[in-house]
Amino acid sequence: MELNDKKFAVLVDADNISHRKIKDILDEIANYGTPTIKRIYGDFTNPKFAAWKEVLLENSITPIQQYAYTTGKNATDSALIIDAMDILHKEGVDGFCIVSSDSDYTRLASRIRESGREVLGFGEKKTPKPFIKSCDKFIYVEILGQTPPEKAAPAKKKADAKRSAGAEAPVGPAAETAGEKKPSPDAGHASTIIRPFDDEFRTLLENTIDDAADDSGWASLGDVGSVLSKKMPDFDPRNYGYKKLSLLVRALSDAVDMKTEQQRVYVRNRVG
Repeated sequence: MELNDKKFAVLVDADNISHRKIKDILDEIANYGTPTIKRIYGDFTNPKFAAWKEVLLENSITPIQQYAYTTGKNATDSALIIDAMDILHKEGVDGFCIVSSDSDYTRLASRIRESGREVLGFGEKKTPKPFIKSCDKFIYVEILGQTPPEKAAPAKKKADAKRSAGAEAPVGPAAETAGEKKPSPDAGHASTIIRPFDDEFRTLLENTIDDAADDSGWASLGDVGSVLSKKMPDFDPRNYGYKKLSLLVRALSDAVDMKTEQQRVYVRNRVG
């Protein structure tokens, strides 16, 4: 099945997401498939949800009214979960998009995946890890609607990093500034940084390149991205301020070589 042929049920918890992000979320979902079911759950008699009305009309989202019968009890969670299970068994969808920052949907996401369906999660950076890990892919809403830089600023080259004799020439900036301490987006672009570009991530990336590499040490960048997403469901280059994985890796020219063959990008950990 082609990627964009997938059909998704989009289920939104109005208690845990801003109405301002819905358009950006739907635009992002379009990269993965078609949202054939779009429902949002909440107590829309509450004045705090007044701003949702126009957003729902503009984006053709069906509101599912859930009264707050008891203080402290969230009827929205239960209604969304019940609907999700009904859709799972009755409707012809290939996956679910659960829009919430609430860990209460952790078991739901796991159950859907057990049935062989894909789960995309959307939430704020405060979303608990258990829910993130229960999704095939998790996207932070803070990075949506941003315009990450098209060019990567190079990292400071390590003094002892020397290219081995006869190695393929890496693709990357020709000159590097000694004062640069770490990869960073161009200063002229505003971008929300969700995760730090720290040693832990560098180690994860280097290990993933090794895992995906052939005997020569080179790995397809596409394979590296796929393995990274499996290890880290919330991995996204935009979390670090870069639009694409190739730009993020290019910024690591002190540690990673890049080359292009037959319009495919390959990477390997720097030898030396």
